[in-house]
Amino acid sequence: MLELIVNEAARLVSASAAYIRLLEDGALVPSVCTDSAIEFLARAIAVNPTRIVEEHASILGDVMASKKPMTSKELQEHELTSPAERKNLQDHEFHGGAAVPLLANNRSIGVLALLDKRIRQITEDELSLLTAFADQASLALEKARLLNDAEREKERSDALYQVSNRLASAHDTDDVLDLIVNEATRLLGAFGAFIRLVENDSLVPSAGTESIANFLAEVTGLYPAYNIEDDTNLFGYVLAAKEPYIMEDATEDGMVPPGVRPVLQKHGVHGVVAVPLLANNRSIGALVVQDRRIRRFTEDEVSLLTAFADQASLALEKARLLNEAEREKERADALYHISNQLAGAHDTDEVLKLIVNEASRLVGSPYVILRLLQGDNLVPRAATESAGDYAAGVIPAVKVEEGTSGPGHAMATKQPLLGKAATLMLTPERRLRLQEQGFYGTAVFPLAANDRSIGTLSVGDRHERNLTDDEVSLLAAFADQASLALEKARLLSEPEREKERAETEKERSDAITGLQPTDWCPRDGRSAGPNSERSCPATTCDWRVYIFAGRRVISTQSSHRVCC
Repeated sequence: MLELIVNEAARLVSASAAYIRLLEDGALVPSVCTDSAIEFLARAIAVNPTRIVEEHASILGDVMASKKPMTSKELQEHELTSPAERKNLQDHEFHGGAAVPLLANNRSIGVLALLDKRIRQITEDELSLLTAFADQASLALEKARLLNDAEREKERSDALYQVSNRLASAHDTDDVLDLIVNEATRLLGAFGAFIRLVENDSLVPSAGTESIANFLAEVTGLYPAYNIEDDTNLFGYVLAAKEPYIMEDATEDGMVPPGVRPVLQKHGVHGVVAVPLLANNRSIGALVVQDRRIRRFTEDEVSLLTAFADQASLALEKARLLNEAEREKERADALYHISNQLAGAHDTDEVLKLIVNEASRLVGSPYVILRLLQGDNLVPRAATESAGDYAAGVIPAVKVEEGTSGPGHAMATKQPLLGKAATLMLTPERRLRLQEQGFYGTAVFPLAANDRSIGTLSVGDRHERNLTDDEVSLLAAFADQASLALEKARLLSEPEREKERAETEKERSDAITGLQPTDWCPRDGRSAGPNSERSCPATTCDWRVYIFAGRRVISTQSSHRVCC
């Protein structure tokens, strides 16, 4: 339609050439021209790609701002013609000309310009004809624009509908992330895309297309995380402003850290657009699309990407909630299973062994040591087989005091001690012992029953590892179950011990009361009780009576008595 307008306008007034500049982002940008104006317009674009819409700024800007046509028999001498434009007109031998505004519903949408190689004044009739034609052209352009907008909206809706169906069928968070970056790349016809998500007030890499894997690896090495409160970088700005940010050439944009620019240049990344990922108006991350061309993504493209990002955010939130529900179910099932096992165990040693092995299985950590409180110290009572050698070589007793050791600190504060914090509290001797065993401490959990501290559970691995929030929560819940099971075993074992003690006392009492004293004459070894018919040759003797419980002498009696 634009080509039809410029060609028909030139034919109507027998002009040598014609071209159109349309309004985009508050400026007039070249749109189309007749074949005879190609070289002229190309140089004009090189000199000044856009025209400011302002009276007396330039011929086209003045026409657009005033909404009034303009004619000149010699454009080279016009007061609003710049030296560069005058040189361009001279080189292409253009002289006379006219410019009429393109108005749609009294709104300026562009300018139609005509050029002639003759020094010629466009007549009033010709100008009137051009103005009427321009009005028709403007309505046709507006109609075409609306139709194009409708078609683009339909295409966009269809694309988003298809993407929405794909996102709806993905439930795992990793699958959703991969789908998002690949679909965003496809929607904009770009080279690649990646996502950073918010974790602990920082933006960390989460997913990226295969096409930019090497680029992402280098950038992640330089910047593992971005501070979301720092709005001087691309990600901080996008999350703080909650609006897109476009870079025509990222290698020259001030929002890119200096260290990243060489990486962009190395991988040929130029055009970039970043949009926030919002869930319930809460920033959860940023989606970045990249191209290897110096490219300014259009408003339609950014609008499409923003709409897609909204869908992606909802899909991520849905996947997160589903994953949390699944993890909660798995956690509940695991704890229920363990609870049944603990409920079936009554012997304390059996419970201890069960606790360390189940804790190891829950988080896949081979090293688990359980310490119980004896007096004022913590002593090792059980360990997994992998941790047996280490447990045998550790200090038998650990003092319960803040800052002394991992178990002692966790016991004193009644709070879990996680990651490096637990390792830092070890003595150099114990840290060396850990290294020799290939054992890296990851967490220490206090054991408490009825708000009474009874011990600690230490978990470790063969490599440096930070337990996830879910693992910490799971172990904390397990520690509570373990504490109750230990307390139950203790309460059950106390009556048994009391019964054994009572039976021992009863046996002793029976032995004392049931045995008759054995009177033994030291002179001839004969027994001479009070009713004995035997007689001892001695008139008086020293007697000693021995009372036995089993093989143990529990009482003696001595006397000097007359026995004959």
